[in-house]
Amino acid sequence: MKKEQLYESILDKKEELLTLTRQYWSQYAGINTWYFWGNIATILLPLFILYVLIDRKRIFEITFFGYTAHVLWANIDNILSMNNLIIHPHSLTHMLPVGVTVTAVLFPVTYMLIYQFCTNYNRNFYLYAVVASIIFAFGFGGLSLLIDLLRLENGMNLFYLFLIDIIVAFLSLWLTKLFLKIKGTYA
Repeated sequence: MKKEQLYESILDKKEELLTLTRQYWSQYAGINTWYFWGNIATILLPLFILYVLIDRKRIFEITFFGYTAHVLWANIDNILSMNNLIIHPHSLTHMLPVGVTVTAVLFPVTYMLIYQFCTNYNRNFYLYAVVASIIFAFGFGGLSLLIDLLRLENGMNLFYLFLIDIIVAFLSLWLTKLFLKIKGTYA
């Protein structure tokens, strides 16, 4: 197949996929389903909790940590979704077919609050992050599998999610420390 034919074929398949995704979302994940409202709650509740609990004196440091966690997990989730390893059958909207509620809000907010707690009270972030990763992967991930918010395909499993959670949490910590060191505020 020639270059232009292949390119046109890709575009046609993407258009077909977009149509099917929109139809699926409207019928099974749209505003009339509990999945939609569950996704809304998964966004609003953590943001409200963060608003109440965040240390405003360190807001830029803590939100930098959270933004780093968000960007890392969102990109990983996008790659895993594109390769059919993680499927989010009931996403917030058909325009965002990845797990926006978890990777953009729930995961980062949880780890931001853990980071804040550990740095404020001189606790071991690594230990707390591992425990939180166990809860996220096997608890929240397991529940998400049961209620069909998440599907793991092609060899992906909860243990791999656990490892990804740890890697994202640790990288977020190390990048935050690096930027604090560059800024001159980290000992």
